[in-house]
Amino acid sequence: MKGILASALLLVSFQAHSNLEVIKPVFKEKIVLKIVRAIPDSFETYSMTNYNGREMMLVCAKNRVYDNNPKAMIEYRNFYNEIAGNFTIESNEVCKDIAKFIERAHYGIDEQRPFIFTLNTKTMSVEKIVYPHIDPMNDNGDVKDLFPKKEVRDFPKPQVFLE
Repeated sequence: MKGILASALLLVSFQAHSNLEVIKPVFKEKIVLKIVRAIPDSFETYSMTNYNGREMMLVCAKNRVYDNNPKAMIEYRNFYNEIAGNFTIESNEVCKDIAKFIERAHYGIDEQRPFIFTLNTKTMSVEKIVYPHIDPMNDNGDVKDLFPKKEVRDFPKPQVFLE
C-alpha cells in the first residue's frame, strides 16, 4: 500500500513539474578562428592568439599536464576570455604536424598569413584547418617577420591612463 501511494505521489509530482518550459537560444553551429599568433608554450602545448586577442591552447594527445588527454584538442576561449570548451582534433598526427609547423615558422604567422580553424559546436570537434602560406624550409624572407609583432587587442588602447 505504501509503495502504491509513493508511486502515485511521485507521478503527481512529475506531472506538476512537466509544465515548466525552458527556452534556450540557438547559436551558430560553426566558429571560425583566425589565429594571428602562434608560439610554442610550456609542457608541449602551443599558444595560439585569435584575431581578437583571445589566447587558445593547442594540446596534442597524451599530455601529462592535461591528465593524459586521450585526443588532441584546442582549448577554446570565448569573447569573455573564459574556457568555453575543448574542441577535439581526430588525429594526433595532425596535431603533431601543426606543432612542428608552429615550432619552425611561428615568426611568420600574422594577420596577413593566419591559421584558420573551423570548429563545430555540435560535435565539439575541429572540422577544417587551413595552414598559412609560409614555407618553413625557406632560406629567405621578409626581415620584418623577425621583429616583435604588435600586440593583438580587441579594443584600442586608451589615449590617457587614469592613475
